[in-house]
Amino acid sequence: MAVDDKTIVHNVADLLARVRPSSAYLIVVAGRTSAGKMFKLDRAEMVIGRASDADILLDDEGVSRRHAKIVARSDGTAQLVDLNSTNGTFSNGVRVDAQALRDGDKIQIGTATILKFSYQDSFDEELQKNLYESATRDGLTRLYNKKFFVEALKKEFSYCQRHRVSLSLVMVDIDHFKRINDTYGHPAGDYVLARVASRIDEVIRAEDILARFGGEEFALLLREAARDGALVLAERLRRLVEVSEFAYNGQPVRVTVSAGVATLDDAEYADMDAFIAAADRRLYRAKQGGRNRVEARSVA
Repeated sequence: MAVDDKTIVHNVADLLARVRPSSAYLIVVAGRTSAGKMFKLDRAEMVIGRASDADILLDDEGVSRRHAKIVARSDGTAQLVDLNSTNGTFSNGVRVDAQALRDGDKIQIGTATILKFSYQDSFDEELQKNLYESATRDGLTRLYNKKFFVEALKKEFSYCQRHRVSLSLVMVDIDHFKRINDTYGHPAGDYVLARVASRIDEVIRAEDILARFGGEEFALLLREAARDGALVLAERLRRLVEVSEFAYNGQPVRVTVSAGVATLDDAEYADMDAFIAAADRRLYRAKQGGRNRVEARSVA
């Protein structure tokens, strides 16, 4: 019987030849935006900047609102073009107005953000995404992990302290979580963790950062949020969890959370650790005060 040679892969080269053509990406190497984040260059022109409508949004004070753009050229290559930015656009350390890009080029946008221009095939793309996810996400809840959160908080704390911008931190803990595990089993505890994470994630803004901080504790970073706004949001998420239905294997599970709120413009914190400790102390007071409540008062 004849064999259709179109269905046979003779070697690795044959396999690679069938992979879809590579796509161009910018990958964050350093800066306020998290390292490893990928931006696919899938349009004729893509603007890089700090403006909310930028195609590639970089949350960095040294980046202009419309800083630069990447232009797809007719020959299939890409060109980097500066848009009269304040702090300049650099390719491999040299300031440029316009520059054709090659695979592996390092692009500095403003004072601190560095991007790598790279062509990625479908395998590379998936690998890069998986590496980024595994390095930044909690496996159970799919929220950011503690390492990512601490790095993000360090940058935000420094920026907001320097520029006198409000920053709030909410520490959230599931009440009587050990009792849930002991009563319904650890799989039920995992279910509760994932569902609480999902419910909280529903009410926060896109610019806020929510992470599983450890065990049954979550951390929520609220950018440019003063104390009153942070307190309102914390109370909203507390109430949302309280009224949500939790059921595992047909058994209803009673779930509530307690929260502690600290705000950078409330007091002068010596460093990031002191900021976290303040929110944790208020969380502890919420627990001591009866649970299922929010505490935002400063410690006397």
